[in-house]
Amino acid sequence: MSTPFEFSPKTRVAYGTGRYLQIGNDVKGLSGEGKAVLVTDPGVVAVGLADLVLKALEEGGVETRLFSNVQSDPSAASIDEAAEVIREFGASCVIGLGGGSAMDVAKMASLVAGGEQPAMHYALMANPFPFKKIKTIMLPTTSGTGAEVTSTVVFSTLEKRKVWGWDTNMAPELAILEPEFTKALPGFLTAATTLDALVHAIEACTGKRTNPFIEALSLQSVQLIAENFEKALATPDDLEARGNLALAATLAGLAIEQGGTGIAHCMGHALGTVGYIHHGRAVAIALHAAYAWNAEEAVRIHAKIAKAMGVDAGNLTEKELALAGANEYSRLVKVSGLKLSLYDDGLTKENLTPFVHTMQSEENAPMLNNNCRSASVEDLQRFARNILELQPLEA
Repeated sequence: MSTPFEFSPKTRVAYGTGRYLQIGNDVKGLSGEGKAVLVTDPGVVAVGLADLVLKALEEGGVETRLFSNVQSDPSAASIDEAAEVIREFGASCVIGLGGGSAMDVAKMASLVAGGEQPAMHYALMANPFPFKKIKTIMLPTTSGTGAEVTSTVVFSTLEKRKVWGWDTNMAPELAILEPEFTKALPGFLTAATTLDALVHAIEACTGKRTNPFIEALSLQSVQLIAENFEKALATPDDLEARGNLALAATLAGLAIEQGGTGIAHCMGHALGTVGYIHHGRAVAIALHAAYAWNAEEAVRIHAKIAKAMGVDAGNLTEKELALAGANEYSRLVKVSGLKLSLYDDGLTKENLTPFVHTMQSEENAPMLNNNCRSASVEDLQRFARNILELQPLEA
């Protein structure tokens, strides 16, 4: 490896059943004070996880406010609302409890709260964020986004356009991986979020910014998912499988923090903008369309990914092994139960032009440009056509 690179993880990771019970000490140890805002969503509140964390904070001597107005694909308005709660309460720490949406709101609101401008002021790095004064702790309840260890957030504008925010200080100080917190996740979300993590791992180590550290994190993530995904789907309360998927998601998050994502996230984000498709399902569909095409170009790393997914190399050539990985990925998507067809979501070939246009937009360019294989407009049109023309019975 002759290309210079740097690798600098920014987030401390704590793993273990019951680890969340120490969160009061974590807040005071990180911030030196005892006031925190817990950012979560209504679903997490409904299953009682927010109450568990609030009780642990209270027993740890931390005064806490709850903010739960977070929806899937969170809006800039939700971030601004959370930031105002943080300001008014004078919190020294913000805790994100939930999936990527809740954690992204927590991360960005903690920075927005330090200034006077609204969230949209910082979209797509149009302006620098205020200096980070408020510490952040993340408690993921899904095994997918890796948002607990990344410096990037994704949110929607008033026009429902998916954009992103980034800052070198946005990464949380601490991520707590609590396997028990993922057991209540419904089957659809277990499938969608785990496939999101798998796509993260694959795109990080195949992308143009990869290096040996990213590759190691990614391949370990892929292996953990391959070994535990079907177990978690079949037996949702299998704590060992759930814990391994939580580790896989965080490993993949560490990988994309340094290596970024690729064409599947470019197309997936575009599907989120054009058709409001759930993020995990959207990127899973997108990589299903592009996997073999990528593997033809980046053979060596895709062969390694295939081995990590458990494909028997046998007498296969390296290229045959790489392409066999595409088949194994497709099998995992099928096993997940996620629909590949978008017909029932209201998307058809009539949406091809806006879909392709959104792939090429400013907010999706970094993902497209980081992909292991350069895509022409004709390539994007072909992928879009294949995705949009897939009928329900073929899904």
